[in-house]
Amino acid sequence: MNRVLEIVLDVVSVTPQASTEAVVPPGQIPSDVVAAMRAALPQCVSQTEAGEPVATVMFDRAGGLARAGWRIGVETRGATHCVVVSSRRAWAPGIVVVEPIFTASLEANGLDTALFDAAPEVFREMLAAAGPLEPSASLSAVRNRWQWPRDGVDVGIVLDAGVGAPQDAGACLHELRVNVPWAEDEDPAPLVDALFACAFELAGALPAFVRLIDALERAAAGSVVGDACAVRAEPVDLGGACTAEAALLAIGANISAHWFGNNWGVRDSTVRANAVSTEFIHQMRVAQRRLRTAMRIFSHWQDETWCERIKPELDWLGALLGEARDRDVFVETTLPALAAADDEPARWRAVLDEAEAQRLVARARLREALAEPRYAHVALAWLQWLEALARRVRAGGTNTRALHRHANKRVRRYYQQLAQAEKLTVIDDAGRHRVRINAKYLRYTLEFFAPIASRRTRADTVRTLTRLQSVLGDGNDAAVALRYLERMDAEPYQLGFARGWCEAMKRYTAKEGERLLRELHPPKITRGA
Repeated sequence: MNRVLEIVLDVVSVTPQASTEAVVPPGQIPSDVVAAMRAALPQCVSQTEAGEPVATVMFDRAGGLARAGWRIGVETRGATHCVVVSSRRAWAPGIVVVEPIFTASLEANGLDTALFDAAPEVFREMLAAAGPLEPSASLSAVRNRWQWPRDGVDVGIVLDAGVGAPQDAGACLHELRVNVPWAEDEDPAPLVDALFACAFELAGALPAFVRLIDALERAAAGSVVGDACAVRAEPVDLGGACTAEAALLAIGANISAHWFGNNWGVRDSTVRANAVSTEFIHQMRVAQRRLRTAMRIFSHWQDETWCERIKPELDWLGALLGEARDRDVFVETTLPALAAADDEPARWRAVLDEAEAQRLVARARLREALAEPRYAHVALAWLQWLEALARRVRAGGTNTRALHRHANKRVRRYYQQLAQAEKLTVIDDAGRHRVRINAKYLRYTLEFFAPIASRRTRADTVRTLTRLQSVLGDGNDAAVALRYLERMDAEPYQLGFARGWCEAMKRYTAKEGERLLRELHPPKITRGA
């Protein structure tokens, strides 16, 4: 039973460069899934398991074992049942350390706690505290395995084709787990390099896309496919970090959960214009903005890999998300408000229809981008960069800047930029947009450093910044709406009406923004966590 480092990928299409997922009848595994996998692997790779149906039932008690890093699974292959207990812990975002600690054969697909008498004591103590076990997730798939010698490392590839769960009737996905054995006291660096090298090749050939958690864990949470609701940013847990480098790692992990938590929702729902898909797009865009803000705050960590391999690709992704989000706001908020202000709202029907068509084009463009190997590669590149940072933090760090000093310096800089802003009622649209961006930088910065900020800063200052960003956002949305209308087939009357309405909106939001700036209290970073 070998401990391994593991990355999980979803194969969302078996046709390279495809922009839509293959539609597969429930319970039926297309032969070309495995064929595409074999074609993607080099000749040096050997197959060790071919096309075996596997059913897995995970047992837990109110999620307590999983939260503690333990997994109990019963695997069924034909008439054979086997219970496998493993410990699982995050090594870095997207990489899990999996260590099987106990296996036993079962006469039937059920569990008796006496079966675990030979298991390690620490697990038995946790099991006793958890109480009676209950099934928490159930999956079926057809399993294939390969061994891939890479740079002196034996990389394992597991393809679970046609993964299905009872609660996801009709859904079908294909999961790849890429792993490398990790012996005690072995340097993980070359193992992780080999792991990512194989993942990059697979992502480019299939394509396949990284997942932060595997299908079994997602099934226990509700669905193997993805969350039904968009994932919002969670508060950052700095975990008692004393250095800026350790804080960047915690913030990066938080942003990764926000980003990849909305990944499936954006890819799956951009073909439908509804409130659910709109929020997925919005949250993924917010995650990208938070990431760019974090790397501004921690600019000393912008190395060659970040500047050449990651940032340009995130700029590409951000532009697509920004266009899709702006179109959503235009169609769902700004344009309806503009039409409602007219004495004859019905005259805007043709403009609304044209705007909706343009929104669907922007969403299709985003969907196609998220199905490209280019997107798969930037996601992997970010996680690889974050893993390298995690290794440096574990080793004691190469940059030992004190967190308090670093945070205080950045917060003071962004606050001064806001406090020194010119009157919003006398500057142009671009100037007000820059003020809004500075408000966003300060707000995200304070949210990142909330555990070491004063109570008043966490409450009053952040609340005022949120309101300021929203108000100036309304003014910016009006300016964007006018630009869109001027490129559409709008009547002269509509353009004139829109110019007047948008100007009034911008003036109102500028005045309100000035009032909020006067109310903004200077933020304070304390020394305590």
